[in-house]
Amino acid sequence: MSYTVEVCCYTLEDVCRAKQAGATRIELCADRSSGGTTPSYGLIEHVLATVPIDVAVMIRPRGGDFLHSDDELSIMQRDIAVAGRLGAEGVVFGVLDEQGSLDVPKMRTLIDTAKQHSLMVTCHRAFDRARDPYRTLEELINLGVDRLLTSGQKPTATEGLPLLQDLLKIADGQLAIMAGGGVRGSNIETILAAGIRHIHTGSTKTVQSRMTIIQPQLSLGSPTYDESLQLVINEKDVASIVEAMKRRVHTDY
Repeated sequence: MSYTVEVCCYTLEDVCRAKQAGATRIELCADRSSGGTTPSYGLIEHVLATVPIDVAVMIRPRGGDFLHSDDELSIMQRDIAVAGRLGAEGVVFGVLDEQGSLDVPKMRTLIDTAKQHSLMVTCHRAFDRARDPYRTLEELINLGVDRLLTSGQKPTATEGLPLLQDLLKIADGQLAIMAGGGVRGSNIETILAAGIRHIHTGSTKTVQSRMTIIQPQLSLGSPTYDESLQLVINEKDVASIVEAMKRRVHTDY
C-alpha cells in the first residue's frame, strides 16, 4: 500500500530537514503567515537541483481568499509552466467562486496547463472553504485532480476525521485524500487508525537567530514580528510521523 508524508516547507533549510526526517514529498511555499503562496523561481530551481525529493509547488499569487481574477489566473498559469519546466513533481492550487463553490472553468484551465507539463495536481485547503464538500469532491474527481489536501473542513484534521472518512470512502481511490491541519506525532495514530494513508504536516519549532547583534527597537516589518526567532521544520516530530506511517502500512499487508 502506498503512503505519503508531505511536509510544508518555506526555506531550503526546511526542505533539508524534511528530507532528513524521511518525508516522501514536500510542498514548497512562500509566506508562512498567509498559509502559503507561490515560492520564488530561485528557491524552486535550487531545491530541485540540490535535494533529491519530490516537490509540489504551491501556486497561489497572494494570501487571502481563493476568488482569483482573470489576471491572477494568467499569473498562476505562468507559475505552473515554470514549475513544470524546472522539473517539479506537482503543483498545488484551488479556486472558488463568489458563492463558495469550486470555480470549475478556472480549475479546468489550470489543470490543463499542469497536465501539459506532466504535473500532478493537488487541490489545497481552498476545499475547506467550499460550501458543499461532497459536490466539490465529485467535481475534483471529474476534473482529473490527483490529490485533495483537507482538514475535513475543521480547524484540524483530527476534528475533521468524520468528513475525511466520508471523502475517503466516496473517492474510492479516484484521487488521494491527504489529511492536513495540525497533524503531529502526538495525534498521528488517531488519524492513521481512521484509514488515512496520505498525510500533510507543517510541524515546526522555534530556533534563535545566529545573529550576534539585535536591534529590537528597529522593526523592518510588522512591529509584532520578532526577527531574532525563526520557525523551522521540526525534524524529530516529522520523523515520528514517518515511523508511525511505516508501522501502520506494514500491518496493512
